[in-house]
Amino acid sequence: MSPIAINQRHLETLSQLLIAGGHHGVSELLAASLERLVSFWPASAGALLYVTPYGETVRLTHGPLDEEARTLIEQARHGFGRRDDGSEPIVGSYSLDDGRDLIELPLQSGGQGVGLLHLVVDGQDGQDGQSRTEGGNTLDEDLLVLLVRAIGGEADKIAMLRRAERDLRELNLLYEIGQSLAVNLDLASLLNDIKVRAPKVVGAERCSIFILDEAKNELLLDIPGELRQYRMPADRGIAGWVATHGVGQIVNDVEQDSRWYDAIGREADFVTRSILCVPMRLKDRVVGVMQILNTFDARPFTDQDMQLLTTLAAQAAIAIENARLYQSLKQEHERLLSKEADVRHAIARDLHDGPAQSVAAISMNIEFIKKLYKAMPERVPDELDTLSELVNKTTHDIRTLLFELRPLGLETQGLLITLQQYVDRWRDPSGNAMRLRLEAPTNMPRLPSEKEAAAFIIVQEAVNNARKHARSDVITVYLYTEEDTFVASVRDRGKGFNLAAVESSYNNRGSLGLLNMKERARLIGADLRIRSDPGQGTTVELRMPLS
Repeated sequence: MSPIAINQRHLETLSQLLIAGGHHGVSELLAASLERLVSFWPASAGALLYVTPYGETVRLTHGPLDEEARTLIEQARHGFGRRDDGSEPIVGSYSLDDGRDLIELPLQSGGQGVGLLHLVVDGQDGQDGQSRTEGGNTLDEDLLVLLVRAIGGEADKIAMLRRAERDLRELNLLYEIGQSLAVNLDLASLLNDIKVRAPKVVGAERCSIFILDEAKNELLLDIPGELRQYRMPADRGIAGWVATHGVGQIVNDVEQDSRWYDAIGREADFVTRSILCVPMRLKDRVVGVMQILNTFDARPFTDQDMQLLTTLAAQAAIAIENARLYQSLKQEHERLLSKEADVRHAIARDLHDGPAQSVAAISMNIEFIKKLYKAMPERVPDELDTLSELVNKTTHDIRTLLFELRPLGLETQGLLITLQQYVDRWRDPSGNAMRLRLEAPTNMPRLPSEKEAAAFIIVQEAVNNARKHARSDVITVYLYTEEDTFVASVRDRGKGFNLAAVESSYNNRGSLGLLNMKERARLIGADLRIRSDPGQGTTVELRMPLS
């Protein structure tokens, strides 16, 4: 074929064909161009293949194609991909059985072959380079090639423009969600914001976020506009498969996928046709899954959609963790306030039942001795001896109370000496014959002061729990080292309890107890182990690495 001569007439015709219509999308442009080319040739039918710069394929037909034409077109399209093609485009022609011809022209853009155009036309009358005429309009092959080349370039421009627009929307979405992450610690509000924004960028109908309930091995879903949660087994459906395997999935026809689980869709009265689902990861742990459903234009989900959703899912996972940490800190703050109130009440009760009562008795005895001094002075020495004993006892009780609140020698003398003093001072306030013993070697290693303080409080709490509930004649505190581990153990031979039942009822009981000790142990990098069975006594064991 001779080189194409671009003249003013060609450019004007080309401009009229391409500019008319103001096409917004690639498929719209190509469909309109194919229709015009079929009409201008004239041809009985046409087919067009275009591969975008991003590897996406557009396949279009216009008019009826018989089986022979379809077969030839598919053979020409087989294995086609964008490729450098700096040579002049060649018009190919295939004869069909019914006397018609199948014309093939390559779509080009910037020296690359980007697609193929096929037209079914009447058989050629000559080889002079002139195409068919209808109504006085003539379209030569050189102009046809030029138009096809321009269509490829225009399609590339629109494809890149649409991709740039989408990239900007995605970046804007990621920026806005990133800003929300920085200021929004309300998990429900943040996830709802993601569910509203994500479908707009991808062009989908809905976004769903499942949160993994590890305790029950279920996925939790909040449906927009409804006030209740949906639950499903963590291994059911496409979402369950993604949560279990940690791998994103694109399913463009859910009815053909054996993993499809439609129970929630039926209950929510929503018809799902296609799904893009990705895991929400926090390091190596899956905390949930995010999925978008049904593209508006029925296009298939793409790898780019998965990349965007994967990024959003990573941010959502961070948001979940931040919100949980914030909630945990809030709960910890509330627990500390509650614990502080309990301690204040305990101190007030101990002061009222102990030293306050003793001080009142001392005051009454002093007044009695004043009167006795005048009436029966010979009895005064004995009453003063009684008063002295009461003063000594009150002093001991006050010092014991202060010691239990914060032993002054803990930082200077260490945990072992402090526990020895604690055992020596300890007595059962109820007056029972319960004894407290300490067994420990004299060469126990010292620990950092903050760890020894926490260990003392944990031992003290365990002793108080045993005193209140164990009904044991003796409580023993053991200190020892085991390999590279410091161990403090409080054991009783009392009635014991069902540990699992107690721990499961903590939320309802509003008690701190064991949870408080475990939290203190965790804060100093230690492990608290509790063993107990009804009738078998209880052992509370604090294990702390020495290294």
